[in-house]
Amino acid sequence: MTDLPDFIVLSRNPHELTRNYALRCLEYNISNVRLKPGQFVSEQIICEQLGISRTPVREAFSRLANEALLVIYPQIGTSVALIDPAQVQEARFTRLIIEKAVIEIACTTRTDADLLWLETNLTKQKALVDCHDYVGFLELDNLFHRKLFSISNMELTRNLIQGLLVHFDRVRALYLRDMDFQRTISEHEVILTAMQNKDCPSAVTSIDLHLSRVLTDMDVLSNRYPEYFVAGNTNGRVYSKR
Repeated sequence: MTDLPDFIVLSRNPHELTRNYALRCLEYNISNVRLKPGQFVSEQIICEQLGISRTPVREAFSRLANEALLVIYPQIGTSVALIDPAQVQEARFTRLIIEKAVIEIACTTRTDADLLWLETNLTKQKALVDCHDYVGFLELDNLFHRKLFSISNMELTRNLIQGLLVHFDRVRALYLRDMDFQRTISEHEVILTAMQNKDCPSAVTSIDLHLSRVLTDMDVLSNRYPEYFVAGNTNGRVYSKR
């Protein structure tokens, strides 16, 4: 068995259950396209990478298959699912509906400490521009949005939709890997300014624009990486594997 050269092994959290650790590592690598759409991956190799037994990895594979992130072919093997535009659209829809409500709460309940945290996060995002660390940038991007859920006391909701959001994040990762980070930074700055001013309508409008970018990004990316996408129809757009 050979190693997965692009696979990132995350540090295990204290008292983290092995199956949760396996799931978190796999979701992370799928989200960041370190495990590429269509790539075959074996339970044994993941066990070796993470230094854990086979049972928790098998459980993680089963969970990810149920979330349409892995495809298990009996007697053949398991591959990372291709990006399905319909699932990305569903993830965007779910995230948009929830985050528009979340940011309305966050606008009115945020504290000075919350604003400082978001400002610091943005500073860290800007620091990654020159080195173009898209994996680190996407992590900071997700932390920025997760903080909105925390401010609104809606962290359980964010955790419940984690699997669905991986479909969304794969498109984001491909975009950030190839494109400039500045658009994302600018949109985060607009969101932060609206929160500083407690301007809920502007914050909601900004979140809507920010999260809807994934649809136009998908147009570009499906042409650039047709081997990563499956046939589908999303929001009037037709995608096909070439």
